Amino acid sequence: MMNIACFLSSLADELGSNHVLNQSEAEAKYGICTTGVRRIIPGAIRPDSQQDVIKIVKASKKFSVPLYPISTGNNWGYGSANPATDGCVVVDLSGMKNIIFDDETGLVTLEPGVTQRILRSYLDERSLRFLCPVTGAGPDCSLIGNALERGFGITPHADHFSSVMSLEAVLPDGTVYKSPLAELGCIDIDRSFKWGVGPFLDGIFSQGSFGIVTQMTIALARTPEKIVAFFFGLSQNADLEQTVGSIQTVLSEVGGMLGSINLMNMHRVLSMIEPYPSDQLGQNGLIKNEYLLEMAHRNQVMPWVGAGAIYGNARVVSAVKSVIKDRLGHIVKRLVFFTSESISYLNRFSHYMPGKVGRRLRRVFGSLDKTMSILSGYPSEVALPLSYWISGNTPEKGVSMNPARDGCGLIWYSPLVPMHPDKVRLYTEMVYDICRKYRFEPLITLTSESSHCFISTVPLLFDRSSNKAIERAQQCYSSLLEAGWKIGCVPYRVSIESMPFLIKPETPYWQIVKTLKRNLDPQDLIAPGRYAPRLNNKTMV
Repeated sequence: MMNIACFLSSLADELGSNHVLNQSEAEAKYGICTTGVRRIIPGAIRPDSQQDVIKIVKASKKFSVPLYPISTGNNWGYGSANPATDGCVVVDLSGMKNIIFDDETGLVTLEPGVTQRILRSYLDERSLRFLCPVTGAGPDCSLIGNALERGFGITPHADHFSSVMSLEAVLPDGTVYKSPLAELGCIDIDRSFKWGVGPFLDGIFSQGSFGIVTQMTIALARTPEKIVAFFFGLSQNADLEQTVGSIQTVLSEVGGMLGSINLMNMHRVLSMIEPYPSDQLGQNGLIKNEYLLEMAHRNQVMPWVGAGAIYGNARVVSAVKSVIKDRLGHIVKRLVFFTSESISYLNRFSHYMPGKVGRRLRRVFGSLDKTMSILSGYPSEVALPLSYWISGNTPEKGVSMNPARDGCGLIWYSPLVPMHPDKVRLYTEMVYDICRKYRFEPLITLTSESSHCFISTVPLLFDRSSNKAIERAQQCYSSLLEAGWKIGCVPYRVSIESMPFLIKPETPYWQIVKTLKRNLDPQDLIAPGRYAPRLNNKTMV
């Protein structure tokens, strides 16, 4: 039996009362969630250092109180800052913001509170020419949190956990885990060589619940001489299979010089450049097809739109452009290449164009300008307005976007899709069918994880003030999980309420996870239920 009151009181004495929140304060700060889920959060602790985390973990063990660590808590669409199970005290690591940078190797060691914005500012203030590993989640999301969730971007080093070189974590007994070379006292080489020696254990902390990661070293890509974005369209849906095959060829031949390549369907692109037409819905609750085509026509959006970027010196970029033209040029339409300079010029020029044409061009080139910033390693909110598409209530200018705080309804469905043309077709048709069944616009993105696999992201957008809409979204999400599984497309991450979908306790893999959990965390105190079978249940006092 756990004693929450004694736990919080003891930590208020040790860390200071300003570091401890009671239940009402914790639920007000951390309990708001874009998915509509609500958790019982009996308190929260805000440490400033690894030593503080050690004290918290030891108190957790003493009073049998489960903990749920968060970096910044901006895990929008997957649970935000909410724990996977009721009754966990949130450990908010956002106050830990130390950065150590090796400008010779591009290795940065940072703490969980370091966001994309903070790292970008750090690099700019010191004139360090490296790319920040940005994501569409926005400037105020944690780099460590994203890497531990196996998040991805579209710049080089797109797979963010692959860029993790070493880490430190406080284990459930209060001891500190370090990578093996660091344990030998060889800090520099530990941060330079990911695999260390012996079994690779750093990986258990990625999508794991075996400790609280307090420090991580990641490798940054250098800012290249040139960054050239490319865009293209598919004039008909029937070209999807051939395009997927050609993208796979491009990635196989010159993938090392590219970030990820994105494919977005017409619905997804229109959601970025047009307001949600709530007055143009059919009886099925979806945008009328004729109006959808009208939106596409006036914005010159094709059934599918692709985008990517080339990174390198002038000769490399020229050679890669030739490969892309050879492999894609005969299939796709409007294959164009842009630099930051050319997009900035077009954006400025659009402000001199009058009327509807001028407004449309300003939207398009303004969006491209922000996209180019992300491709250049500068965090941006360019993708966040999607969360506000249904409500239309974006924050005032100068106020950072926060979909959870601002009442947005959002659940992300994020399956892995093999890069087989026929499988991609089967997957997209499945998403169209199920989304329409539950009255959701099918907004599909396919992002290349490698030349073998796409990671797809499909946002389910809804009115979070409506319990019926929340229920409908959760039913749609469950149906997508089941239907995707049947065709071999399983999520690389899931929302907090859907962890049981992935966990099959009777299988050898999850038996090993449970054995590790039982030995490292026998009281099941660190993030219980998060990507691990439950060991036991406790009663709060």
